[in-house]
Amino acid sequence: AALARMAWAAASGGAHGVRRGAALGRFDAWWAAAGLAGLDWPPDPAALGRALQRLAWWVWDDGLPGSGWVLRLAVADPAAGWTAAVDATDRS
Repeated sequence: AALARMAWAAASGGAHGVRRGAALGRFDAWWAAAGLAGLDWPPDPAALGRALQRLAWWVWDDGLPGSGWVLRLAVADPAAGWTAAVDATDRS
């Protein structure tokens, strides 16, 4: 689900941008996931899947009705001791 959310965000042009396309969105999501997992590019798909399963993922909302483009995603690697989050919005 996290990869799908990242791919959607990467494919989108936001509220005013040009849509970049699903293929580029998938590539960007895989590239980001490999970096988060600490794998060299290009990663082996099975190794990437295993690495992503050891990470903890969260999606959140602010409780308000959706308006515009929103990406809220957090990830943590408890074994390595790091956490990262993105809260990105683009409103018309």
